[in-house]
Amino acid sequence: MRIGKGIMAPGRILFLLLAAVFPLKAVAEEVPFPVSRYVDAGLADNPSLESMRERIRMKENAAIKAGALDDPKLRVGVNSIPVRSGDFREEDMTTKEIGVSQMFPWPGMRKTRTEMVLREKEETEFVLEEMRNMLRSEIKMTYSELSSVRKQIEAVRRSEDVLKDIVGVTQEIYAVGKGSQPDVLRGQVEFGRMREMRIGLENRESVLSVRLNTLAAMPPDRPVPPLEDLPEIAVSRGRKELAEIYEAERPARKAVQARVHKGDSSIRMANLAGKPEFEVSASYMQRDAMPDGTKRSDMFSSMVTMTLPIWRKGKIEPGIREMEAEKRMAGRELANLDLETSNSIGRSLATMKSRREAAILYRTTLIPQAEQSFQATAESYRVGKTDFPMLMDSVMAILSFRREYAAMVGDLHMEKARLEAAVGRELEGAAPDPGGNAPPDTMNPNGEGR
Repeated sequence: MRIGKGIMAPGRILFLLLAAVFPLKAVAEEVPFPVSRYVDAGLADNPSLESMRERIRMKENAAIKAGALDDPKLRVGVNSIPVRSGDFREEDMTTKEIGVSQMFPWPGMRKTRTEMVLREKEETEFVLEEMRNMLRSEIKMTYSELSSVRKQIEAVRRSEDVLKDIVGVTQEIYAVGKGSQPDVLRGQVEFGRMREMRIGLENRESVLSVRLNTLAAMPPDRPVPPLEDLPEIAVSRGRKELAEIYEAERPARKAVQARVHKGDSSIRMANLAGKPEFEVSASYMQRDAMPDGTKRSDMFSSMVTMTLPIWRKGKIEPGIREMEAEKRMAGRELANLDLETSNSIGRSLATMKSRREAAILYRTTLIPQAEQSFQATAESYRVGKTDFPMLMDSVMAILSFRREYAAMVGDLHMEKARLEAAVGRELEGAAPDPGGNAPPDTMNPNGEGR
């Protein structure tokens, strides 16, 4: 396409394009919020975590209650009163009685009941830690995706601004009969595509902002300040070492192990159900004097009663088998968790390696090559050897690569957060290459190589 003089020189169009592709870096007015601020806020104020802490306090008191004796029984009454006269002095057997009794379980029952509840408390504590672990991971993933989406929005707005100017210029050129309609239509289509992409990304940004605030126990409509730029990272630990960290530190695994230990206590308790329980009672009986005034001696009695667990096959043995099955089930859950986590670790490591290599490829090869291609196309356009659509293609390729680079780095950080959730603790991440924080500008604003 040839552009007439007085309307828009090629140099002016190139200046707009270069300004969009290689913009000057703006100085941030606000200090970026690190992800640790959101993690700390979420772990401190999340209602679900506080609810689980109350459950732990509930189990603490339940353990005290489980080891306590049953309440004693007080018995007050009268014995052997003659129905005909109702006289307390007529019969020697007539007494006024007061007594007390106490139930004593078989030795070891109270201790075993307490152990069962303490295992439940221990499991609840590990569940709380697992909730904290998962919440931290969710916050990090949301933070990473939001930061990535904002970088993509920045790239899209960059292209949208220049396309808006170019569409206006091509329309002016076409209006005076010095341009072509395909150039006008191509510019309008690209501008529409950029607008549609920006709208979708801005909607995703709003959704992620609400989610990040919610996870951090902040007002959902609170504006999210600037976030930190995401560097390229690599996990320095291998699969075997990560598996060892998981076995030693993953709260979910410890919770299942506590359930297995509770199964041991439950089996002991089911066996103790076949032992008798004893009730010890004592009573004092007072008798009135005889009708002629002769005093009667008061009486004291004591008794021990016991349960007879004779229904072993129908009651006790099924209870033992039930507890054994519960323990085996917990063991199967532990084995399944180990298997799932091993798969998650391998998948996350492979995904991170792929994302990291792709991000480095974009930063060191694809983006610089796209910029060099743009420079060559721009030179050809200056001398009329390249048409406008080819120039647009080269510009769009650079902007597309920048968006894809931001998405790739965001995915890298999200996968690291998933890996941390799998192993149960935060992992250090190091940049694999110097300058791996952002794609470098390999040209200056004049389109010349650096």
